[in-house]
Amino acid sequence: MNRKHVMTLAAGLLSSLFISHALAAGGLYVGAGIGQATIRDDTGSGNFDASDAAYKAFVGYRFNLLPIFDLAAEAGYTDFGKPSQSVGGQNVQFKLHGPDAAGLLIFPLGPLDFYGKVGVLSWSLDASTAGTSSSKTGTDAFYGVGIGFQIWKIGIRGEYEYYKIKDVDRVQMYSLSALFQF
Repeated sequence: MNRKHVMTLAAGLLSSLFISHALAAGGLYVGAGIGQATIRDDTGSGNFDASDAAYKAFVGYRFNLLPIFDLAAEAGYTDFGKPSQSVGGQNVQFKLHGPDAAGLLIFPLGPLDFYGKVGVLSWSLDASTAGTSSSKTGTDAFYGVGIGFQIWKIGIRGEYEYYKIKDVDRVQMYSLSALFQF
């Protein structure tokens, strides 16, 4: 292949990226997901490290403002399940949930979206150890990364999120979500 063909091919690929971005649907979307949340904490009598099924629902708006990147704003609700484990001979259970708000920076590449996410979670935590319960609330930051696939108005995305909750050593979630864009 000569240099002229390579340049023509490169220009064609680059223009197809811009055209696919221009045709990418912006606007309102709703979605829901299921995943696995892991909570790790030092309970005083030992280390708690357990996972459980987690659920989320969200609504967002995608803005096609920039030539290469898209921006989105989301509001949602996440339930991290009720992970439980025996620590030091005592049953320990955490119940964590709450609403969140996040911003996304999206790099669309044809039908695929690669994105980063930053937001805040207004959480409520109920912890029980051997029949003794405690409740705490707060608002803390989280961040994540993901990949999405969209055809027409239907999308599927997988993501990883890490939550910086001050009263728990580590909270993370892997999820798979479906969304519909209006």
